[in-house]
Amino acid sequence: MTLATPLLPLAAGLLLLGGCKHQDKAPEAGTTKQVEVALPPVKVQTAPVEHQEMPRYATFTGTVMANRQSDVAANISGQVTQVLVERGMPVKKGQVLAVVDSRAAGFQVAAAEAQSQAARTQSQMAKQDCERADLLFTQGSLAKSEYERMMTACTASLYQANAAAANAALAHKAAGDTQIRAPFDGLIGERFVNLGEYVQPPTRVASVFAVDPVRVSLSVPEQAVALVRAGQSLQLEVSAWPDRAFPAVVRFVSPVLRANTRDLIVEAWAANPAGALRPGMFAVAKVAVGNEQQPTVPSGAVRADGTVKRLFLARDGQAFEMVVRTGVEKDGRVAVLEPLNAGEKVIVSPPPGLQDGAAIQ
Repeated sequence: MTLATPLLPLAAGLLLLGGCKHQDKAPEAGTTKQVEVALPPVKVQTAPVEHQEMPRYATFTGTVMANRQSDVAANISGQVTQVLVERGMPVKKGQVLAVVDSRAAGFQVAAAEAQSQAARTQSQMAKQDCERADLLFTQGSLAKSEYERMMTACTASLYQANAAAANAALAHKAAGDTQIRAPFDGLIGERFVNLGEYVQPPTRVASVFAVDPVRVSLSVPEQAVALVRAGQSLQLEVSAWPDRAFPAVVRFVSPVLRANTRDLIVEAWAANPAGALRPGMFAVAKVAVGNEQQPTVPSGAVRADGTVKRLFLARDGQAFEMVVRTGVEKDGRVAVLEPLNAGEKVIVSPPPGLQDGAAIQ
């Protein structure tokens, strides 16, 4: 009995500890339950999709080219003493682009003129001798052999005079070539020489481009050859001006298809007074080939983000975003090349920030 007495307080303590293990923890101070708040519906204006007769176009791709372009050669040997043009500068036909040292050419002109004058003098003297010889031969006072010798000398002297005159004209041309001129009206594309350089006849001095009008070389697939003809009107589009269409006219149609690609090369001309079309640009040409029923929406329903176009459909109280391809715009409506049901609602002038799946009213 005396041994069991001290165990009673220890058992009671163990029971208390065991009971503490089953107590629930109290919620931590400062914790709150998150509650999602629904955004109010966005007020929008809608319009129905309508199927209408819209023009149908065949599209071809090509490259914008200059109407005329030339790498102007020096056509003479010498040191460049002046360069009068820079890239992008407009020039007129005959305008001086660069000047080559003309002193040597001047000396050649003087020498050639002197030689030509001497040859003319000798030719005149030979002509007078031939006239006297002809008179003496007619009178029987001159032997036939001497007469023929004098006539041959007279003819040779005339040829020498003509050759000297030609050399003088060539020297004058060389002197004129020291001023290198533009062959036609246009713009300077590149300047190839600098002051002090030594040029030779084939040396390129500058490139000149005539860009009004421009030519557009188009590739037409074999199956579409029947759709194009000379004199046909078309519309050009380039990525630099996505909101503009440039009218053009087909001028030349190749008589043969290229064997390796089975396509036909067609060339169109487009007026380019402002220079918006630049040689080297990639172009898309659209040729009207008839009409067809297409779904259309108001122009304001389509939103463009760069080259990507989107619209929002109104379905079951939500905005449904759709990436689309568009066609012709006519009378304030634009054709949509994606399948849309007539009467389906689109959101006109979508408000900024409207997202796919947003609630609308």
